[in-house]
Amino acid sequence: MSSNQQLENNACIPNKHDAKYIELVHNTLQETKETFEKEQKLSDKVLLNLYNIFGAVFERSLELYEQGRITHIYPSETTAVIPHSDRNNARYLVQVKGFSGSIYTFFPDVNYCTCASFRCQVLNDKSIFTCKHVLAAWFHMSNMYPDTTNYMLVAKLGNLRTIVQLLKAINFKETATCFGTENGLKVTVEDAKCMQASAYIPSHVFQEFNLKDDVIFRINLNVLVECLCMFWSNINSQGSSVALQLFYKGTGHPVTVLIEEDGVITDCSLKTQDPDELLDFHLDPENVLNKVVLQTELLKDILSELDPTSDLIELLLSPSAPCFRISTAGLAGICHVDLPHEGDLVDNFQCSSTATASYKLSHIKPAMKALLYANKVSLRTDTCGLLCFQYMVKTDEGQTCYIEYYISPVIDPNE
Repeated sequence: MSSNQQLENNACIPNKHDAKYIELVHNTLQETKETFEKEQKLSDKVLLNLYNIFGAVFERSLELYEQGRITHIYPSETTAVIPHSDRNNARYLVQVKGFSGSIYTFFPDVNYCTCASFRCQVLNDKSIFTCKHVLAAWFHMSNMYPDTTNYMLVAKLGNLRTIVQLLKAINFKETATCFGTENGLKVTVEDAKCMQASAYIPSHVFQEFNLKDDVIFRINLNVLVECLCMFWSNINSQGSSVALQLFYKGTGHPVTVLIEEDGVITDCSLKTQDPDELLDFHLDPENVLNKVVLQTELLKDILSELDPTSDLIELLLSPSAPCFRISTAGLAGICHVDLPHEGDLVDNFQCSSTATASYKLSHIKPAMKALLYANKVSLRTDTCGLLCFQYMVKTDEGQTCYIEYYISPVIDPNE
């Protein structure tokens, strides 16, 4: 029987000494947690149920929760990794700062507090079931630590730097489509069906990657990157550890992101949308005409100096000189930049035939952002002129992630 039915079937709330009351409290809190996880808000009916059970204690606990007076304390050896998502196995204490400024410390999921209200009203005269501090902590933990057994995707990263770099490199549109498979997580952004960027995080890069079934959803990438970048200065500072947890329950549910920094946790909830239909950009091996693998320093210096007044950029690849040429035509005139096809900064140069194609500079510029984080870049073109940049990004732990940019050529109507 649900808590709603129990409340409707009882003329009054059961006595607090009665086992039925404890069952009613448990059912109400569980339904509150499930409703909040799904809808990211508490309905009027849920609020009324909580008030009927806890009365003024509920009102005061909600004030504590909304004012952010709840924090967690972790042992020093666990601050460098993500805290347990299973509250029953969590190794931490809860601290609640009362309205008077006093700090109350207690164990999670234990109905006990050192405040005077708990001692007098809960233990002595048993007039209330719990105090506002314990109830406020419950609201906080229920929002922050989902029951992972009900989630389609649970992913944990011990270092936030990797995912911030990857997402910033493809953040040229507002929304992104996320794919979760057994191979890992893929985040894709597309613009006008003529360019597409994807960031790949293999499953072995995660400290934990649990996936019940393949998932796909769309999120607001701008909001996610903005949330993660709040910790960017801390990520780059020595001695600071910032970790991340990601939870997704399935279609229609939000994505919950927990960010932990030295024992302090920030939680974000992002609404998901039905994914857009994306084009299947790919290069068939038999159609690839050219492949160049470079150290990023070479391409970074050249692309950063391109004439910004040029609408197009022309790319020439040929087995004979000039082997690798980038050209622009702007207010400064026509400019040709010839790149070496061999040397310390060129790892591989394969060119089967001469190919020339033009691309919008506005499409090339977003692809340049990935050069800031990559170690190597592979450049490929096919018989249709489709251009693919593939970037290899090394994590701090020495593992490899990838970023891909596909850019369609500009078609000359006179041809």
